[in-house]
Amino acid sequence: MPLFPFNLLNYALGLTRIKLSHYIVTSYICMLPGALAYTYLGYAGREALGGGGGLIQKGLLALGLLALVAFLPRLIGNLRKGPMINADELKRRRDAGEEVLVLDVRGAKEFSGELGHIHGARNLPVEELPQRLGELEPARDTPIAIVCHTDKRSAKAAQQLVRAGFSRVVVLRGGMTQWRKQGFPVD
Repeated sequence: MPLFPFNLLNYALGLTRIKLSHYIVTSYICMLPGALAYTYLGYAGREALGGGGGLIQKGLLALGLLALVAFLPRLIGNLRKGPMINADELKRRRDAGEEVLVLDVRGAKEFSGELGHIHGARNLPVEELPQRLGELEPARDTPIAIVCHTDKRSAKAAQQLVRAGFSRVVVLRGGMTQWRKQGFPVD
């Protein structure tokens, strides 16, 4: 990475509790796409200078690989967020009488603050979630829609719930901000 020289980064990571084997495997996997893209770009450049055939195809493939490497972190980040639900879909399900536990993971002040909260939502701050998972045990097989201000804390809470064995977890895309923007009722 241009901002952090590899030597400095290696020394800094050596001071952490990351296992050497994990560091090596992760470095290999994460550096492989970029190494392949840059290597192929060099090959395509050499072919262009040497007048090789299929120049346009090789050039486009090289640019495509570079674009993939550039957008790969964002793609992985979106995949890690897990399943999302839009505000209108959540409202439709609740209006249809489907059983959906709305779990608001904001703090108590935010829950009763300016944005309000969805009627019937249960407030369980994300910071307290690991200690209070037992309170959600009766809802293990119930669909759970997790809400916060936007959807950042909700994504963290969803990961915690999935790791704890809750399988029907979705995150409200855009959180309360999106819910209010669509004009849906709040308490």
